[in-house]
Amino acid sequence: MNYQSKFNDIEKQLAELCTNFINMFDKMKINGIITEEEYIRHTKYKKDFLKKISAK
Repeated sequence: MNYQSKFNDIEKQLAELCTNFINMFDKMKINGIITEEEYIRHTKYKKDFLKKISAK
């Protein structure tokens, strides 16, 4: 496995992890466990990362 292939695999795993966290924070916000402000703070960089890799 070459470097680029390993990098792509890691990137895919990170994207999946970000998606899972965003889904978890969605549920927490819906259930009133976290505020909108907390939701935004915890999901901003995850969403930015997902946008960045989807633009490739």
